[in-house]
Amino acid sequence: MSLEVELGVTLDKISLLLSEFGAEACLDSDGVSGNFKASNTYFVFRGCGAVNEVVAEGVDASWVVGIRGTFHCSVGSLAESAYEIKQFLIFLSEKEVCRFVLSFQYESVYVMRDRDGLHFLREMVDQ
Repeated sequence: MSLEVELGVTLDKISLLLSEFGAEACLDSDGVSGNFKASNTYFVFRGCGAVNEVVAEGVDASWVVGIRGTFHCSVGSLAESAYEIKQFLIFLSEKEVCRFVLSFQYESVYVMRDRDGLHFLREMVDQ
């Protein structure tokens, strides 16, 4: 899963939020990486570099991306991964006023936070 976060949120802040959320996170010169505890979902966040527009297909965004993140989920714990990702995005939206979009390989949009709030557009795992 790929997360694009609006410019203004720093890697320091993402690291702090992940730690407050209960994840094991490490901030270094390359970015932030770590794991969620229950699902062992591995995540990596980095500054977006030269490409700073939203690249998720079908998203008409007027904002600039500052951080890109990825969540790598084990097949054996997809439901747990989906739950922790969802809970983290709720936590992020409560702690930071920023827009973001979560997609699968930048093709299918699952979650969006825009000016109107947080929207869960589809489930990450079929129930």
